[in-house]
Amino acid sequence: MGPNVKKWLLAQSLAIAIVFVTGLIIVSLQSEQFNAKNCFQRVVTSLSENWFGQNCRGGIDWKFHRVDELTMEQIITYVEWANSSSCRLSHDFGGNVIFTAGVDGQKAVCLDPAVRPERASGAWPPVTKKKFNECLVYSFGIKNEWSFDEAMEALGCRVYAFDPSMNRTRHDHTSKIHFYDLGLSDRDEQRVDDQEKNWTMKSLDSIYHNLLGHQGKIIDYLKIDIERDEWIVLPQILSSGMMDRVRQMGVEIHLLSPTGNNTLDEIRQNIKTLKSLEDYGLVRFDSKFNPWSNDLKIIDNVEWWGYDAYELVWYNSKLARKGHEM
Repeated sequence: MGPNVKKWLLAQSLAIAIVFVTGLIIVSLQSEQFNAKNCFQRVVTSLSENWFGQNCRGGIDWKFHRVDELTMEQIITYVEWANSSSCRLSHDFGGNVIFTAGVDGQKAVCLDPAVRPERASGAWPPVTKKKFNECLVYSFGIKNEWSFDEAMEALGCRVYAFDPSMNRTRHDHTSKIHFYDLGLSDRDEQRVDDQEKNWTMKSLDSIYHNLLGHQGKIIDYLKIDIERDEWIVLPQILSSGMMDRVRQMGVEIHLLSPTGNNTLDEIRQNIKTLKSLEDYGLVRFDSKFNPWSNDLKIIDNVEWWGYDAYELVWYNSKLARKGHEM
């Protein structure tokens, strides 16, 4: 073999090696970008110095991960995660566009045949010949913003709306939207404070059975936006058995208290509540942060800046209609 051939073979070998190494570098960089894109990363300011939260690396099996060991970064990663592929057709109902902030007040609804709110016969596209009763919606937390309720009415649902803070008596907002001046709690009670608040509060099972007499009916969509009371309400809905009657549920959750110092242990307790819902059989298909919740909070005497309110939406896998795959 002549010297020129040897040089040519050496050059070819070097070229192949360079291409191979370059390919490995590109794949590695793309992997890093993928991880960074899907991991929570916040800049926080200690009371004494600046520091960066550690990047998360690799996936976490939330089903087996101990909640009482989660870091704040892992908690936000968990809250921002959604199994979006579990619902092939998800649509936002209601909401208002807020300049510089995005959309607020919307709720995602899964329209897949197995779990969608079914309109009265003749109103929904004719995918089936079955006769359905009109869909049923419970909406807690109105604050004079009716876009979601009106959108669900347009879908063909009957809506029962509740809010004790609007200074409005019981009335019909429309022929299919019925308003009650009471709030959702974990028990029936009268809530009074020093600011002249005197609210009638009821549990979901009390409203369902005693107030509305809906025994045997499925609540196609349960909307809960009750300003941090979700943490006392959700465990009671689960323990009372009412979750067995709810096909989809959208909740605005609030991770942190608006005033005072929050502790990581308190936040972990709230995450345990969410995890208990998913251990029961709820499938989270949507998660969006609330654009109004981006401000400074304190966690264990450390300043933290970021979104702390999220719109989470689930469907109940136990109530998926037979004959349809999710």
